[in-house]
Amino acid sequence: MHRTAWRHAARRESSRHTRVAACVAAVLVAHGALFGLLAREVEPTARVAALRVRTVAIAAPIPLQAQTLARSATSTAPRPAVRPPPAAVPSGARGGRAATASPSTADVDAAPLGADAIAALDAPPVAPLPTRVPPPAQLRYVLRQGEALGEAQLDWAIDGKRYELQLHALLPRGRAIEQRSQGGFDDSGVAPLRLADRRAGRDVRAANFQRDRGTVSFSGPGWELPLQPGTQDRLSWFVQLAAIAGAAPDALREGAQWTMWVVGVRGALSPWRFEVRGREVVGNASAWWLVREPSQPYDLRIEVWLDPMRGPWPLRLRQTQVPGGEPLEWTLRNEAPAAGT
Repeated sequence: MHRTAWRHAARRESSRHTRVAACVAAVLVAHGALFGLLAREVEPTARVAALRVRTVAIAAPIPLQAQTLARSATSTAPRPAVRPPPAAVPSGARGGRAATASPSTADVDAAPLGADAIAALDAPPVAPLPTRVPPPAQLRYVLRQGEALGEAQLDWAIDGKRYELQLHALLPRGRAIEQRSQGGFDDSGVAPLRLADRRAGRDVRAANFQRDRGTVSFSGPGWELPLQPGTQDRLSWFVQLAAIAGAAPDALREGAQWTMWVVGVRGALSPWRFEVRGREVVGNASAWWLVREPSQPYDLRIEVWLDPMRGPWPLRLRQTQVPGGEPLEWTLRNEAPAAGT
C-alpha cells in the first residue's frame, strides 16, 4: 500500500518537472525568434549610421592677409612682427550681405586690410611730403545730411612738442560724437599716439600707436597692424592735410596726388590717396578740389576744398559711403584762435 502511493507521487512529480521543462524551452524558443527579428531590423540602420560618421580631413587654407604678412616678415627689409587680422566683413555688411540700412558716414571703418593696403605694405615707403603745422585754432562747421542739420567744433592745441585735437559733433540725425587725438610731431608731420572715440550709448574705443614697436594696437580688435611712416588716425588726417597744404601751396595743381596712411579705432588701415581735380567755387572763394576715392566696398569717398589764400583749413568737406551712403557735408562757419593764444 505504501509502495503504491509512493509510485503515484513520484509519477506526479515527474509530470510536473516535464511541464516546467517544456515551458522553459518554449520561452527560450520565443526569445530566440524575437532576437532574430530585432537583428534583421537593426543591422541595416547600423550600416547606414556607420557610413554617415566617416569624415575626410582637409587642410584649412591660409588667409591671403596672413600669407602677405608672412612674406613680408621674411623679406630683406626689416619689419616689426604683427598679429594679422582675420578676414573681416566691412562695416555696413553682416553675414556676407550688404545691410539694408547703411551706417552713418561718421561710423564707417573699412575692413582691416583691403587689397590696396596689402599691396601697399609690400611697396617701398613713399617719401613724406613737407608739412607746416597750422597754429592752434578753434574751427566750427555746419553739418548737413539731406535736409537735416548738425554742427561740429574742432579744437586744435599745441603744447611744445605735443598736440591735442578734439572733435565735438552733433550729427544731423541727432547722434553725438566725441573724438580726441593726442601725439606729437616727427619728420612726416603730425605723429599720433592715441585716438579715443566715444559715440552716444557706446564705450570708448581707441587706437594706440606703439611707435617704439612699430605697430598700431586697438582696444577692441585683438590684432596689431604695422605702423607706416606718416600714418594718421581718423581725426588727425584733417590737420595733416592742412599741414601739407600750408607747407607747399604750389603743390596744389590739377593732377597732383597726396597719399597718407589712415587707421581707425575698429582696426582698419588703408592708404588715402588724394587727387587734385581742379578748382571749384565755394562761397566767394575759388578753392582746390581734392578727392579720395574709396579703396573697397563700404569705404568712404572724401572730397575736400582748400584755398591757401584763406588759410590751411578745409572750407568744405564731404564724406560719402560707397555704395549707398547719403553724403555728410561740412561747411566752415568760422575760425578763431584757440583760447589762450
